Amino acid sequence: MDKPSTNESTENESTDKPEDKDILLVFRHAPYGNALAREGLEAALACGAMGAKTSVLYINEGVWQLLEPQNSSAIDCKNQAAMASALPLYDVDAIWVDEDSLKQRNLTGADINAGKIINHTHVQTLLASSKRILSF
Repeated sequence: MDKPSTNESTENESTDKPEDKDILLVFRHAPYGNALAREGLEAALACGAMGAKTSVLYINEGVWQLLEPQNSSAIDCKNQAAMASALPLYDVDAIWVDEDSLKQRNLTGADINAGKIINHTHVQTLLASSKRILSF
């Protein structure tokens, strides 16, 4: 009796298209006090390392993650700003920062270590056009 062939393709087979790997990670929380910021950065680094087209957006309290200088040694945590500066090494080059969030916290582009500052309209467009969003 002949064995059934295992090389037949099915019509539900995954195609793994590059556009299927686009991910936007949104950082909304302060860098310390919980694990969200650290876990989000680790997720962004992992996505970039796995070849996904990864973008990050810092809004609300998340803009504090980019503030320089940070001294987290007193609370025995990794420096979030230093970790964020490693994003381009993992092919995460699209780093966006909400202008309104900076202004509400009396911060400017000179206060942060990474990212392109974008206005509210661009933030809304970015969120609306992203297929996969992870929020931290």
